[in-house]
Amino acid sequence: MSTIAYRDGIMAADTRAYGGRGEPTPGRKVKVHRLDDGSVVGLSTATIGLSERFVAWLRDGADPSKMTDKIDIRVIMVKPDGKLYVADDSPYFAGPIDTEFYAIGSGTCYAMGAMSMGATAEEAVRVACEHDPHTAAPIMVERL
Repeated sequence: MSTIAYRDGIMAADTRAYGGRGEPTPGRKVKVHRLDDGSVVGLSTATIGLSERFVAWLRDGADPSKMTDKIDIRVIMVKPDGKLYVADDSPYFAGPIDTEFYAIGSGTCYAMGAMSMGATAEEAVRVACEHDPHTAAPIMVERL
């Protein structure tokens, strides 16, 4: 699974790839993407290939009628103006969310706890890497 955290214009994520069906991790993958409009998107899902499909759908205009499959995904999107939006198992985003920081994924509780104590997004993901068995380094960072 994953941990993705956002704070102060920085989105950070672990890079552990999910093997599916209890299989070992096949390696690393990108979980944070930059869209053409400058938005930064982080995705967490246990469905192999869904994050790439969701990003392609966003880049293609994000028409909800074109996303008809069951969507088992958490998404955090930060627009170039700094406004944060969240989608949960849906092609529809809630927001903007008025918050200082936010995290999604299996290590959310660790990351949110770390950020509530002043950690950066990258530090928060590092804490999740230490405690969540589904989150692993290296950590990728994308600035807004």
